[in-house]
Amino acid sequence: MDINRMQDKIIAEFEHLAAAVNKFSYFRHLKQVSKGTGSMDATDKNDQNLVAGCRKKVWVTAYKEDGRIYFKADSDHSITRGLVNLLMKVYSGHTVSAITNADLYFLHEIKLFNYLSASWLRDFLSVIQRIKSLAIVQHLEAAPQK
Repeated sequence: MDINRMQDKIIAEFEHLAAAVNKFSYFRHLKQVSKGTGSMDATDKNDQNLVAGCRKKVWVTAYKEDGRIYFKADSDHSITRGLVNLLMKVYSGHTVSAITNADLYFLHEIKLFNYLSASWLRDFLSVIQRIKSLAIVQHLEAAPQK
């Protein structure tokens, strides 16, 4: 599924929350999203994979397979894990070009910025930056040497 289709799927998933101006319902849904994927191996939860600049612990790793970049991520906080899982759904399984050039319009459509504090927003942006950086590194490491 391409990045835009995945974003549209996430938007549809959050549509029922659009009418509810209830922050509690929104974050409860993010906690549910945090349960949607398997967590990463304990061995991957190390300082090397820790996202710098986050208040909560967030680990992200990447690997390349058949020209596509795949990510694994986890957090020690359920809502943060839900936010990260949304990014994993969108970014994982795509080319480095698609990842680095993606317009994350779903963030506005699900009104995410209405609910995140400034510090949580900084954390979220740090995770996005880490994902893009890892995608580039994976791409470069797999590139043939001249």
